[in-house]
Amino acid sequence: MKIFIVHIGEVMLCPPVVNLMKMLEKKHIETVLISTESKYFKDDYRYIQFKPITVNYERKRNLLHKTYEMFGIRKAIWNIIDKSYEKDDVIWLTSNTALKHVGTRILKYNYVFQLMELSEKLKYHPKFPFAFDAKKIGNNAAAVVVPEYNRAHIVKAWWELNEKPLILSNKPYQEKIIEKCSYIEDDYARGIIDRLKGKKIILYQGIIHRERPLDKYIYAVDKLGDDYAFVVMSNGENIYEGIDSKNYYFIPFIAPPDHLQVTSHAYIGVLSYFPVKSDYSILNALYCAPNKTFEYAMFGIPMLGNDNPGLKYIFDTHKAGISVESFDVDNIVSAIKTIENNYDFYCKGAEDYYSHTDTEQELNVILDHICERIRK
Repeated sequence: MKIFIVHIGEVMLCPPVVNLMKMLEKKHIETVLISTESKYFKDDYRYIQFKPITVNYERKRNLLHKTYEMFGIRKAIWNIIDKSYEKDDVIWLTSNTALKHVGTRILKYNYVFQLMELSEKLKYHPKFPFAFDAKKIGNNAAAVVVPEYNRAHIVKAWWELNEKPLILSNKPYQEKIIEKCSYIEDDYARGIIDRLKGKKIILYQGIIHRERPLDKYIYAVDKLGDDYAFVVMSNGENIYEGIDSKNYYFIPFIAPPDHLQVTSHAYIGVLSYFPVKSDYSILNALYCAPNKTFEYAMFGIPMLGNDNPGLKYIFDTHKAGISVESFDVDNIVSAIKTIENNYDFYCKGAEDYYSHTDTEQELNVILDHICERIRK
């Protein structure tokens, strides 16, 4: 069996795809990665062949041009697949975006449909009235894959699936152990962390978006005083640059897994997921499955988040952190102090959460399921 991974966008900005590649590499499974060109991709895999599609996918163009571009990408994808696809091979679509770039022709092949986000409707574009038949797409797949348990049930109900989607958690696959307080190779980031030596670093890492507000965290850390610092590490624009805070710091994007060198210095890891209307379901933020929970937990770092089912379940089950029910500055301050006063307890909970999840075993279940479906 050969696996064709189809991904649209910068591969290294999508940790679940990186995790998948690393695990397939370890299993010595022949893999072809088809993606719009990646400037961060390191060609050091033995069993993964990278087939880039050269197009500036992220540029802002009008809808007509984007549609024309999509069909150009679709043609390029199928040209690559058709050259070497055999009957027992599998096409692994990493997202809704990958689906719309291959189209309904995918129904003629063995395929896995992985959902990074929750989408009730599989639309080509929010402004378009028509959409894919989600029931048909889901039930014809060798497997539908989601990152957490609640999403599996939600998607099964929405799409009227015959089987519950399988789970592949967003836990980073680490080939080597990164130690706590590791040396930071990035010069700028190392300079920031060196300046903060002796302070308790409250870290947020990830995209900056209206779904993920951080201002109250920043003000709470300011209120705690100069023994603390709030650090954001993100690929996005530093939208809090002008905020009235003397304890706020920003570190630009560092390609994974090197960003974990910064993570290893955090005292508390922050998460922020609030439901807002977007191209995805309003439930997307409520049942979040962020890879950063595992990235914090890898180092036994306690976590702090707002109150939503996805985060609260993790924190309450494993005692890995605190969900702030009434999300204001004073309550965030109180939660940070609670973690500080019981720090070893929450560190142990974070470690328990990390060790509890076995993504290699989850992938084994998915691969076995795929093979069974193909044989039928």
